[in-house]
Amino acid sequence: MRNRTVGINIRVTVTEKKKVTMLARKCGLSLSEYLRQRALGYEPGGHPPKEVFDVLDKIDEIAENCQPSAGTKIAACADEIRNLLIGGN
Repeated sequence: MRNRTVGINIRVTVTEKKKVTMLARKCGLSLSEYLRQRALGYEPGGHPPKEVFDVLDKIDEIAENCQPSAGTKIAACADEIRNLLIGGN
């Protein structure tokens, strides 16, 4: 087993983290393993089309621009949609 002791920290938006987490889950990989493979030039299988993410981004954008109570409901619906389209588990 490899001795991975060095970390790499990056900053992402909430939406970006959701995307990457869902992609990792879709591929059956941990977030760390998914990011490691992508960074090293591998392309794990199971990627949904870019258009799926474009639509989810737009829904997130709408939620962020709504009144807090409506935005919370829209964000929750967007998460459900994201799980249905990408989650798979």
